[in-house]
Amino acid sequence: MKKIRTFIAHPAPEEWIEIIGEALPTLREGLNSRVSWVKPENMHFTLKFLGSVEEEKLTGVDQVLKNIPVDNFKISAAGAGFFPGPENPYTIWIGMAEGTSQFCSTAAAVETGLKGLGFRPNKKSCHAHLTLGRVKRQAADDWKALAEKINHIELPEAHLSMFNLYKSVLTPDGPVYSVLKKYS
Repeated sequence: MKKIRTFIAHPAPEEWIEIIGEALPTLREGLNSRVSWVKPENMHFTLKFLGSVEEEKLTGVDQVLKNIPVDNFKISAAGAGFFPGPENPYTIWIGMAEGTSQFCSTAAAVETGLKGLGFRPNKKSCHAHLTLGRVKRQAADDWKALAEKINHIELPEAHLSMFNLYKSVLTPDGPVYSVLKKYS
């Protein structure tokens, strides 16, 4: 039985992708840690990571996602953040200020709908964010300075009006994402 690694996400707004892509070289400067930066074309706001799903089960996933209302809502950036925190970061991200309630409402609808198909609910509370990079090897770095650089990236207000079911293929050059279905 073939399995496909999948997740559900809002694609990042094109203008954010362009601006962040231009800022990435500056963000990389001066870091001693090994960071795997997200390719701009892969940037997204994850609603739910499904993992490896049997291909046949994706029909049920599609049926659930088709029934989730998709709002067109405004988003704005909230600045830099780190998971689990700035002392020992694993993930570097930009948060969402405006649009968080709509995003989390959609994420909750996805969680509720997929529970009936046997998907485990997400144990973490909803946190709307756009991942910029993952720290693969820690070194002595000034994470506050990186946060300041990220906070100086001027991202315009934008709109999210759709979400996608993505296929993710892991390669030595990083993940390759492709859209399986669009929901708008």
